[in-house]
Amino acid sequence: MEICNRGRIQAIGNEILTPELSAKIGAAFGTFLGPKSIVVVSREYSNNCRMLKRAFLGGLMSAGVDILNLHSAPAPVLQFCIRRFGATAGVYFSSVSTGKMYNQIRFYDSSGIEFERSRLNSVNEYMVQNKIYRAKPLDVGAITNIPHTQDIYKRAIPQSVDRELINEKNLHIVVDCSYGPGSIVFPAILTNLEVDVIAINAYENDQKSAEMYPNLQSIKDVVNIVKASHADLGVVLDTDGSRALYIDEAGKLLNFEELMMLFIKYEPSIMHTKDQPIITTETTSKIVEQFALESGGYDIKKTRNFPGEISRSLREERGAFGGADTMKFYFPLFGPFSDATYTTIKLLEILSRENVPLSALVRSFPRTIHSYKTINTDPENMINFKERLRDLIQSNLHSNMDYQDIIIGMKIITQGVGWVSITPSLHISAIELEAEGVDAESSEKLIQEAEQFILPII
Repeated sequence: MEICNRGRIQAIGNEILTPELSAKIGAAFGTFLGPKSIVVVSREYSNNCRMLKRAFLGGLMSAGVDILNLHSAPAPVLQFCIRRFGATAGVYFSSVSTGKMYNQIRFYDSSGIEFERSRLNSVNEYMVQNKIYRAKPLDVGAITNIPHTQDIYKRAIPQSVDRELINEKNLHIVVDCSYGPGSIVFPAILTNLEVDVIAINAYENDQKSAEMYPNLQSIKDVVNIVKASHADLGVVLDTDGSRALYIDEAGKLLNFEELMMLFIKYEPSIMHTKDQPIITTETTSKIVEQFALESGGYDIKKTRNFPGEISRSLREERGAFGGADTMKFYFPLFGPFSDATYTTIKLLEILSRENVPLSALVRSFPRTIHSYKTINTDPENMINFKERLRDLIQSNLHSNMDYQDIIIGMKIITQGVGWVSITPSLHISAIELEAEGVDAESSEKLIQEAEQFILPII
């Protein structure tokens, strides 16, 4: 049975990825690590994640592995704890943002970097060949609960930014926690920085956590609240807390390229390390590379957008900053992983230092040279559009094609040609297409092909 998908274990929860299978995966992972290893384990909210995690813990203990149980927490908190406690590895259970029936298991090494596919395949081999080590009864692993570790994380994050600068500005932001465990830490950290916070969907709800968040309506709600409350920033967290969407004070959703250029221009830790490369994904727009070169001669290095690839490239290349077009941003001085809480605070730090609205900061940036098209559709076709789009892509994917989840929509990549992003509009009942090819002709062709491709669901 093939359950390894895009560098992660991913399958329909309780149908393919059952408790029995989860326990066996846990035992195989424990065998891979060896007895007396220490593993930090956590999960998102949802009964499926709770069920699969508990079964996994049993399998892991049976291989003689000791467990630090973080209960529910954002993925970046788990990665922080791995390094804090010197653990051998970490494991995180989450939903799949493009399919509410799917669950996934992610594995992290001792640096908090997600496993590459070759290591995941090694774990899989122990399971497939049934070469699983079982500890003797007196050597079964132990579980230690570490729920208060999140308080350490809450104190550590503000220490790595200019908190006095942020405190003085009396910033006002709107945060949608998407019914995820980010609600445990995110609003509290912002409040500690004396930022005025309106937090929505910031609690545990078993029914809501089984649905797809963020979704089009929840993003629209944040846009409306930002404008109505005259907030400086809107933030829509992904449920695992590793990434977010950002909305300026006028209610405009910032794209990945704008955020990359914002950090390149205004973040001191990048500005002071021009001799170190910036790492990004192969499908990042060419405008970012051009901007980085013209802004200070930054060297841009590109890598594949698979789990852990940017983190490993940052370490190997001694990179100054990293960004994936899936809306993840990496600040190596803080850690080799993407953390939406830290990214948000760095944005607030820039807003405080520059003392101008976010829309004004990005207004001067060059526009991407893309092809665009807006396709009107009936409002009912906008419901669950992203989930239906994912199913359509997966059932029609060719060998020279790939796709990325960009939170609000999907990006389809055609090797050697370019990419096209497909997203629902926040303002009208329409689907927005944006493409970048190797030239203008290929960009237009990508738009035309994408329009034909999505006809069955619009």
